[in-house]
Amino acid sequence: MCESPGLPVGQTEMTQKRKNKRLPEPLARKHRARKRLVQALYQMHYNDESVSSVINQFVEEQDFKKVDMAFFEKALRYIAANRTALEALIDPHLGREKASLGAVEYAVLLVAAYELSQSIETPFKVVINEAVILTTEFGAEGGHSFVNGVLKQVAGQTRPNELGV
Repeated sequence: MCESPGLPVGQTEMTQKRKNKRLPEPLARKHRARKRLVQALYQMHYNDESVSSVINQFVEEQDFKKVDMAFFEKALRYIAANRTALEALIDPHLGREKASLGAVEYAVLLVAAYELSQSIETPFKVVINEAVILTTEFGAEGGHSFVNGVLKQVAGQTRPNELGV
């Protein structure tokens, strides 16, 4: 490995640039909203709470100043109201029993399925990349590979023109 002077041991200029690279604020706000969505869906998985009560709780307890609140609220309401349709996009591609999946991985899949089917303005590669990042951060070890594989298949269904299928 080619290390550069002045950088910590084991760090190359390329990894230093990646660490310093910041998302433009509108994209960072949406990324933070996706994180909150995964947390909210996880909470709703284990607690029988309404969407409105979860939104109110999150707004009261978390800092939403740098979060795309409109995206968070719209997505959470859509996912709750259309969960069966989103599951119909996801479940055929799981390759295993849904009950064997972690709640985090399934929450990430729901958020991504929502975006792949309803947020056409966001490129499918961005949706999948965000899902992989969230699964790496919150999910089980190795869960990101599974999520990536499922979402590539979902993208083939929801975005055939974008994939060139």
